[in-house]
Amino acid sequence: MKNRLTILFCFLFSVSFAQEKTSKIERFFQNKYVNYTEFGGLFGKSYQISQQAYATPVDGRTNFTIQSYNGYKIFDKLSAGVTVGVDWFNAMQIVPISVGIRNTYGKANTKKVKPYIGVDAGYGFTWLNDDASDNQTATGGLALIPVLGLLIPTGGQANFVLSVGYKHNAFKTVTTSGTSEYPYTTTKEYELNRMAVRLGVNF
Repeated sequence: MKNRLTILFCFLFSVSFAQEKTSKIERFFQNKYVNYTEFGGLFGKSYQISQQAYATPVDGRTNFTIQSYNGYKIFDKLSAGVTVGVDWFNAMQIVPISVGIRNTYGKANTKKVKPYIGVDAGYGFTWLNDDASDNQTATGGLALIPVLGLLIPTGGQANFVLSVGYKHNAFKTVTTSGTSEYPYTTTKEYELNRMAVRLGVNF
């Protein structure tokens, strides 16, 4: 009987401790977590850098972009976090993973439109293109994204997001051709400097 009471007490204590720990974690993140999830278009010129360091414009077209920023408030209006997304360039998909900050302006509890600024810096991976071609490999490069936007209240806890920014991506492709005895490789480096116009939500 005593053993059963001891086991029951330990079980209740562990459940109580787990609930208390969970509530502490919830309080820790309450009103501190920040998310910006956006999608939109990329517009602007892109350049192919030759092996002789010549920059040749590449036919540009509107490409799709999507990203999600997950941050933690350091101060009332300033947060720091990580941004993960996918940027398209014709048939190429780049996966930028960046560290960034977001800073809003205006009163925290206001129902008016508030401006914000942000910047992300990281590396653009080419994981989604590994199987694109048997004789071609792709490697990523620097990803840099400064942004200026507006937070438009929805009437609840969330905001609509309208942003305009600059997005720099870089990547390189190496294509192997010829024969096994006389292989030939062609290296192409790309510098993408495009304007990003995005819509999304923030909470």
